[in-house]
Amino acid sequence: MMKKTLILSAVVAGTLSSGVAMAEVEGLSANAGVVSDYYFRGVQQTASASANGGVDYEHKSGLSVGIWAADVEGQSDGTVPPQGIEIDTYASYAGEVGDIGYSIGYTHYGYTGDFDTSYDEVNLGASYGGFALDVASGSHEVPGGTDEDYIFAAVSYGAGPLSVTYGSWGSDYAGAYLEVGLSTDIGGAEAGVSFVNGDPDDDVKNIVTDGTALVFSISKSFDL
Repeated sequence: MMKKTLILSAVVAGTLSSGVAMAEVEGLSANAGVVSDYYFRGVQQTASASANGGVDYEHKSGLSVGIWAADVEGQSDGTVPPQGIEIDTYASYAGEVGDIGYSIGYTHYGYTGDFDTSYDEVNLGASYGGFALDVASGSHEVPGGTDEDYIFAAVSYGAGPLSVTYGSWGSDYAGAYLEVGLSTDIGGAEAGVSFVNGDPDDDVKNIVTDGTALVFSISKSFDL
């Protein structure tokens, strides 16, 4: 389905920042990582390990832009699965009002090969203490047909190495998932493990992976 469309597995959840807090310094940075399975927002993107990496620019005003890419692969079903590279481009503005953080942004999910067609979405976020709310309103390109609209919302809580996320899909898509993750620093790199559990809604177009998964990840960020 789409990039981080993997259940946003803790692996991915730990690899990606929420972007709700305002950047304290400006500069260019890069990141690289590997996940044992690629999940995003409860949706499985690979049936095997996936490498990813990206480049971001953050300004102290709160503006940021970036590009991120990852290997993607469809379900095999006894045949050769569609493969490709997911390429995401995004921009956002983040700030704070007292103890409340907020953000607004735009993301484009594109793919090479035959894995999927593109997605475009507007992103909204808010945070307070260890809690965060993320909402996305988007559209999926359907060649020769009517584009599919979707709403995604997730509530998460983080405390030290622990993170918990509950996310749900609405509009033309359906399904929900729970993800619990742990992360730790190993020699300057971040290692993580996450448990994801999908709860599909078969009455509407289900996109959430049915069942459970244990995902391992390791990533590193550095200034350029």
